[in-house]
Amino acid sequence: MDGTILYILIAAVAALFGLGMVFLMQGLTDGDKRKLSQRLGSDDRVDGNTATRRSIVIHQMESAGLPPALAKIQLLQSLHGRVIQAFPELPLARFLLIVSGLAFVSFLISWVIADSLVAGLIAGTIAGYLPFFAMNSKRSKRQRQLADQIPDALDFLSRILRAGHSLTTGLQMMGEELRQPMAAEFRRCYDQHSLGQPLEDCLKDMATRVETTDFAFFVTAVLIQRQTGGDLSEVLNNISGMIRQRIRLQQHVKAKTAEGRFTGYILVAFPAIMFLIAWTMNPGYAGVLLHTSKGMMLLCTAFGLQMLGLWAIRKLTTVKV
Repeated sequence: MDGTILYILIAAVAALFGLGMVFLMQGLTDGDKRKLSQRLGSDDRVDGNTATRRSIVIHQMESAGLPPALAKIQLLQSLHGRVIQAFPELPLARFLLIVSGLAFVSFLISWVIADSLVAGLIAGTIAGYLPFFAMNSKRSKRQRQLADQIPDALDFLSRILRAGHSLTTGLQMMGEELRQPMAAEFRRCYDQHSLGQPLEDCLKDMATRVETTDFAFFVTAVLIQRQTGGDLSEVLNNISGMIRQRIRLQQHVKAKTAEGRFTGYILVAFPAIMFLIAWTMNPGYAGVLLHTSKGMMLLCTAFGLQMLGLWAIRKLTTVKV
Protein backbone atom coordinates (compact mmCIF):
# COMPACT_ATOMS: atom_id res chain seq x y z
CA MET A 1 0.00 0.00 0.00
CA ASP A 2 1.26 3.50 -0.84
CA GLY A 3 2.84 5.05 2.24
CA THR A 4 1.27 8.44 1.52
CA ILE A 5 -2.24 7.02 1.54
CA LEU A 6 -1.47 5.08 4.72
CA TYR A 7 -0.29 8.24 6.48
CA ILE A 8 -3.40 10.10 5.35
CA LEU A 9 -5.67 7.32 6.64
CA ILE A 10 -3.84 7.22 9.97
CA ALA A 11 -4.24 10.98 10.30
CA ALA A 12 -7.96 10.65 9.52
CA VAL A 13 -8.38 7.96 12.18
CA ALA A 14 -6.51 10.10 14.70
CA ALA A 15 -8.75 13.08 13.90
CA LEU A 16 -11.89 10.96 14.25
CA PHE A 17 -10.63 9.56 17.55
CA GLY A 18 -9.96 13.04 18.86
CA LEU A 19 -13.38 14.24 17.71
CA GLY A 20 -15.02 11.27 19.39
CA MET A 21 -13.21 11.99 22.65
CA VAL A 22 -14.38 15.60 22.48
CA PHE A 23 -18.00 14.49 22.05
CA LEU A 24 -17.58 12.02 24.90
CA MET A 25 -16.18 14.61 27.28
CA GLN A 26 -18.92 17.06 26.33
CA GLY A 27 -21.54 14.44 27.10
CA LEU A 28 -20.00 13.55 30.45
CA THR A 29 -19.40 17.15 31.56
CA ASP A 30 -22.48 18.82 30.10
CA GLY A 31 -23.34 21.46 32.66
CA ASP A 32 -26.53 22.48 30.87
CA LYS A 33 -27.87 18.93 31.01
CA ARG A 34 -27.08 18.72 34.72
CA LYS A 35 -28.82 22.02 35.38
CA LEU A 36 -31.79 20.81 33.34
CA SER A 37 -32.10 17.70 35.49
CA GLN A 38 -31.94 19.78 38.66
CA ARG A 39 -34.52 22.23 37.33
CA LEU A 40 -37.03 19.47 36.68
CA GLY A 41 -36.97 18.19 40.27
CA SER A 42 -36.84 19.71 43.71
CA ASP A 43 -33.58 19.46 45.63
CA ASP A 44 -34.76 16.64 47.85
CA ARG A 45 -35.99 14.55 44.95
CA VAL A 46 -33.26 15.01 42.34
CA ASP A 47 -31.47 11.77 43.20
CA GLY A 48 -34.71 9.81 43.25
CA ASN A 49 -35.89 11.25 39.95
CA THR A 50 -32.52 10.55 38.36
CA ALA A 51 -32.56 6.95 39.57
CA THR A 52 -36.13 6.48 38.35
CA ARG A 53 -35.35 7.86 34.90
CA ARG A 54 -32.21 5.73 34.76
CA SER A 55 -34.23 2.59 35.52
CA ILE A 56 -36.73 3.56 32.81
CA VAL A 57 -33.90 4.02 30.30
CA ILE A 58 -32.43 0.63 31.22
CA HIS A 59 -35.84 -1.01 30.77
CA GLN A 60 -36.25 0.65 27.35
CA MET A 61 -32.81 -0.53 26.25
CA GLU A 62 -33.50 -4.07 27.41
CA SER A 63 -36.90 -4.06 25.66
CA ALA A 64 -35.15 -3.02 22.43
CA GLY A 65 -32.98 -6.16 22.52
CA LEU A 66 -29.86 -4.94 24.33
CA PRO A 67 -28.42 -7.39 26.91
CA PRO A 68 -29.01 -6.33 30.54
CA ALA A 69 -25.27 -6.17 31.27
CA LEU A 70 -24.75 -3.64 28.45
CA ALA A 71 -27.89 -1.68 29.34
CA LYS A 72 -26.38 -0.77 32.72
CA ILE A 73 -23.31 0.91 31.19
CA GLN A 74 -23.49 4.68 31.64
CA LEU A 75 -21.87 5.42 28.28
CA LEU A 76 -24.43 3.31 26.39
CA GLN A 77 -27.25 4.99 28.30
CA SER A 78 -25.97 8.38 27.18
CA LEU A 79 -25.66 7.07 23.62
CA HIS A 80 -29.22 5.74 23.85
CA GLY A 81 -30.48 9.24 24.67
CA ARG A 82 -28.64 10.79 21.73
CA VAL A 83 -29.91 8.13 19.32
CA ILE A 84 -33.51 8.68 20.48
CA GLN A 85 -33.11 12.42 19.99
CA ALA A 86 -31.88 11.89 16.42
CA PHE A 87 -33.97 8.87 15.36
CA PRO A 88 -36.92 8.40 17.76
CA GLU A 89 -37.93 5.08 16.18
CA LEU A 90 -34.44 3.55 16.02
CA PRO A 91 -33.47 1.27 18.96
CA LEU A 92 -29.93 1.45 20.27
CA ALA A 93 -29.35 -2.24 19.57
CA ARG A 94 -30.14 -1.75 15.88
CA PHE A 95 -27.92 1.34 15.73
CA LEU A 96 -25.01 -0.60 17.21
CA LEU A 97 -25.70 -3.40 14.73
CA ILE A 98 -25.47 -0.92 11.85
CA VAL A 99 -22.18 0.44 13.21
CA SER A 100 -20.72 -3.04 13.61
CA GLY A 101 -21.92 -4.17 10.18
CA LEU A 102 -20.46 -1.17 8.37
CA ALA A 103 -17.15 -1.47 10.21
CA PHE A 104 -16.86 -5.22 9.56
CA VAL A 105 -17.78 -5.05 5.86
CA SER A 106 -15.41 -2.11 5.25
CA PHE A 107 -12.66 -3.95 7.10
CA LEU A 108 -13.04 -7.06 4.91
CA ILE A 109 -13.27 -5.16 1.63
CA SER A 110 -10.25 -2.97 2.38
CA TRP A 111 -8.23 -5.93 3.63
CA VAL A 112 -8.93 -7.90 0.46
CA ILE A 113 -8.36 -5.01 -1.96
CA ALA A 114 -5.30 -3.45 -0.30
CA ASP A 115 -3.91 -6.73 1.08
CA SER A 116 -3.08 -4.91 4.30
CA LEU A 117 -4.44 -5.53 7.78
CA VAL A 118 -3.65 -1.95 8.82
CA ALA A 119 -5.64 -0.57 5.88
CA GLY A 120 -8.57 -2.80 6.82
CA LEU A 121 -8.53 -1.62 10.44
CA ILE A 122 -8.34 2.01 9.39
CA ALA A 123 -11.17 1.64 6.86
CA GLY A 124 -13.30 -0.19 9.42
CA THR A 125 -12.74 2.56 11.98
CA ILE A 126 -13.72 5.29 9.52
CA ALA A 127 -16.80 3.39 8.33
CA GLY A 128 -17.85 2.67 11.92
CA TYR A 129 -17.75 6.37 12.71
CA LEU A 130 -20.05 7.35 9.82
CA PRO A 131 -23.29 6.37 11.65
CA PHE A 132 -22.21 8.48 14.64
CA PHE A 133 -21.55 11.43 12.33
CA ALA A 134 -25.00 11.00 10.74
CA MET A 135 -26.58 10.70 14.18
CA ASN A 136 -24.94 13.88 15.48
CA SER A 137 -25.91 15.79 12.34
CA LYS A 138 -29.52 14.59 12.48
CA ARG A 139 -29.74 15.25 16.21
CA SER A 140 -28.45 18.81 15.86
CA LYS A 141 -30.89 19.54 13.03
CA ARG A 142 -33.84 18.08 14.93
CA GLN A 143 -32.96 19.95 18.12
CA ARG A 144 -32.81 23.23 16.16
CA GLN A 145 -36.22 22.54 14.65
CA LEU A 146 -37.68 21.82 18.08
CA ALA A 147 -36.17 24.99 19.53
CA ASP A 148 -37.62 27.10 16.71
CA GLN A 149 -41.10 25.60 17.18
CA ILE A 150 -41.32 26.11 20.95
CA PRO A 151 -42.75 29.71 20.89
CA ASP A 152 -45.53 28.80 18.45
CA ALA A 153 -46.32 25.65 20.44
CA LEU A 154 -46.65 27.62 23.67
CA ASP A 155 -48.89 30.20 22.03
CA PHE A 156 -51.06 27.41 20.65
CA LEU A 157 -51.38 25.76 24.07
CA SER A 158 -52.17 29.11 25.69
CA ARG A 159 -55.07 29.68 23.28
CA ILE A 160 -56.36 26.16 23.97
CA LEU A 161 -56.36 26.79 27.73
CA ARG A 162 -58.09 30.16 27.30
CA ALA A 163 -60.79 28.41 25.28
CA GLY A 164 -61.61 26.35 28.37
CA HIS A 165 -59.94 23.02 27.49
CA SER A 166 -57.87 21.04 29.96
CA LEU A 167 -54.10 20.64 29.78
CA THR A 168 -54.45 16.99 28.76
CA THR A 169 -56.75 17.95 25.88
CA GLY A 170 -54.27 20.65 24.92
CA LEU A 171 -51.46 18.10 24.70
CA GLN A 172 -53.64 15.91 22.48
CA MET A 173 -54.49 18.80 20.16
CA MET A 174 -50.86 19.86 19.99
CA GLY A 175 -49.91 16.34 18.92
CA GLU A 176 -52.46 16.56 16.11
CA GLU A 177 -52.12 20.17 14.93
CA LEU A 178 -48.48 21.18 15.34
CA ARG A 179 -45.75 20.60 12.81
CA GLN A 180 -43.21 17.83 13.08
CA PRO A 181 -41.07 17.04 15.00
CA MET A 182 -42.76 18.93 17.87
CA ALA A 183 -46.11 17.22 17.21
CA ALA A 184 -44.55 13.78 17.64
CA GLU A 185 -43.14 14.70 21.05
CA PHE A 186 -46.46 15.97 22.38
CA ARG A 187 -48.27 13.01 20.86
CA ARG A 188 -45.91 10.64 22.62
CA CYS A 189 -46.41 12.55 25.89
CA TYR A 190 -50.20 12.30 25.56
CA ASP A 191 -50.05 8.59 24.72
CA GLN A 192 -47.88 7.91 27.78
CA HIS A 193 -50.35 9.78 30.00
CA SER A 194 -53.29 7.93 28.43
CA LEU A 195 -51.66 4.62 29.35
CA GLY A 196 -51.51 5.59 33.01
CA GLN A 197 -48.18 7.37 33.49
CA PRO A 198 -48.44 10.53 35.65
CA LEU A 199 -48.50 13.72 33.62
CA GLU A 200 -45.55 15.15 35.56
CA ASP A 201 -43.38 12.19 34.59
CA CYS A 202 -44.53 12.41 30.97
CA LEU A 203 -43.53 16.08 30.79
CA LYS A 204 -40.16 15.37 32.41
CA ASP A 205 -39.47 12.58 29.92
CA MET A 206 -40.38 14.90 27.07
CA ALA A 207 -38.07 17.60 28.45
CA THR A 208 -35.26 15.03 28.58
CA ARG A 209 -35.85 14.12 24.94
CA VAL A 210 -36.06 17.72 23.74
CA GLU A 211 -33.24 18.84 26.07
CA THR A 212 -33.35 22.60 25.62
CA THR A 213 -33.41 25.27 28.29
CA ASP A 214 -36.43 26.98 26.75
CA PHE A 215 -38.49 23.81 26.86
CA ALA A 216 -37.37 23.24 30.46
CA PHE A 217 -38.91 26.63 31.31
CA PHE A 218 -42.24 25.42 29.94
CA VAL A 219 -42.15 22.12 31.83
CA THR A 220 -41.11 23.84 35.07
CA ALA A 221 -43.97 26.34 34.72
CA VAL A 222 -46.49 23.54 34.21
CA LEU A 223 -45.18 21.56 37.20
CA ILE A 224 -45.32 24.62 39.48
CA GLN A 225 -48.79 25.58 38.27
CA ARG A 226 -50.13 22.10 39.00
CA GLN A 227 -48.86 22.39 42.58
CA THR A 228 -49.69 26.01 43.38
CA GLY A 229 -52.35 26.97 40.84
CA GLY A 230 -52.53 30.15 38.78
CA ASP A 231 -53.20 31.32 35.24
CA LEU A 232 -51.11 28.94 33.14
CA SER A 233 -52.08 30.56 29.84
CA GLU A 234 -50.63 33.91 30.92
CA VAL A 235 -47.45 32.21 32.12
CA LEU A 236 -47.10 30.47 28.76
CA ASN A 237 -47.50 33.77 26.95
CA ASN A 238 -44.74 35.32 29.06
CA ILE A 239 -42.43 32.37 28.43
CA SER A 240 -43.16 32.51 24.69
CA GLY A 241 -42.32 36.21 24.58
CA MET A 242 -39.10 35.64 26.52
CA ILE A 243 -38.05 32.82 24.14
CA ARG A 244 -38.72 34.99 21.08
CA GLN A 245 -36.57 37.76 22.56
CA ARG A 246 -33.79 35.26 23.21
CA ILE A 247 -34.00 33.99 19.63
CA ARG A 248 -33.77 37.54 18.26
CA LEU A 249 -30.79 38.22 20.53
CA GLN A 250 -29.11 34.99 19.39
CA GLN A 251 -29.58 35.96 15.76
CA HIS A 252 -28.17 39.43 16.47
CA VAL A 253 -25.11 37.93 18.18
CA LYS A 254 -24.67 35.47 15.31
CA ALA A 255 -24.69 38.33 12.82
CA LYS A 256 -22.18 40.32 14.88
CA THR A 257 -19.77 37.37 15.13
CA ALA A 258 -20.12 36.32 11.48
CA GLU A 259 -16.93 38.16 10.49
CA GLY A 260 -14.84 36.37 13.12
CA ARG A 261 -16.22 32.95 12.20
CA PHE A 262 -15.67 33.58 8.50
CA THR A 263 -12.11 34.70 9.23
CA GLY A 264 -11.49 31.46 11.07
CA TYR A 265 -12.72 29.39 8.14
CA ILE A 266 -10.47 31.32 5.76
CA LEU A 267 -7.42 30.90 8.00
CA VAL A 268 -8.05 27.14 8.17
CA ALA A 269 -8.58 26.72 4.43
CA PHE A 270 -5.77 29.02 3.29
CA PRO A 271 -2.80 26.69 4.07
CA ALA A 272 -4.45 23.74 2.33
CA ILE A 273 -5.20 25.82 -0.76
CA MET A 274 -1.63 27.15 -0.87
CA PHE A 275 -0.27 23.61 -0.53
CA LEU A 276 -2.40 22.44 -3.48
CA ILE A 277 -1.19 25.39 -5.56
CA ALA A 278 2.44 24.61 -4.68
CA TRP A 279 1.86 20.93 -5.51
CA THR A 280 0.42 21.86 -8.92
CA MET A 281 3.24 24.27 -9.78
CA ASN A 282 6.15 22.27 -8.35
CA PRO A 283 5.31 18.68 -7.33
CA GLY A 284 8.90 17.90 -6.36
CA TYR A 285 9.10 20.81 -3.93
CA ALA A 286 5.74 20.18 -2.21
CA GLY A 287 6.15 16.40 -2.37
CA VAL A 288 8.84 16.51 0.31
CA LEU A 289 6.07 16.85 2.88
CA LEU A 290 4.27 13.77 1.55
CA HIS A 291 7.12 11.39 0.76
CA THR A 292 9.23 11.76 3.90
CA SER A 293 8.49 10.77 7.46
CA LYS A 294 9.45 14.19 8.82
CA GLY A 295 7.24 15.85 6.25
CA MET A 296 4.26 13.73 7.28
CA MET A 297 4.91 14.53 10.93
CA LEU A 298 4.97 18.23 10.08
CA LEU A 299 1.71 17.91 8.13
CA CYS A 300 0.01 16.08 10.99
CA THR A 301 1.27 18.69 13.46
CA ALA A 302 0.07 21.50 11.23
CA PHE A 303 -3.33 19.85 10.88
CA GLY A 304 -3.65 19.50 14.65
CA LEU A 305 -2.67 23.14 15.20
CA GLN A 306 -5.16 24.24 12.55
CA MET A 307 -7.96 22.36 14.30
CA LEU A 308 -6.88 23.82 17.64
CA GLY A 309 -6.94 27.32 16.17
CA LEU A 310 -10.39 26.72 14.66
CA TRP A 311 -11.65 25.50 18.03
CA ALA A 312 -10.23 28.61 19.74
CA ILE A 313 -11.88 30.93 17.21
CA ARG A 314 -15.22 29.16 17.62
CA LYS A 315 -14.94 29.52 21.38
CA LEU A 316 -14.21 33.24 21.07
CA THR A 317 -17.08 33.87 18.66
CA THR A 318 -19.66 31.75 20.51
CA VAL A 319 -21.72 33.78 22.94
CA LYS A 320 -24.30 31.98 25.08
CA VAL A 321 -27.58 33.85 25.40
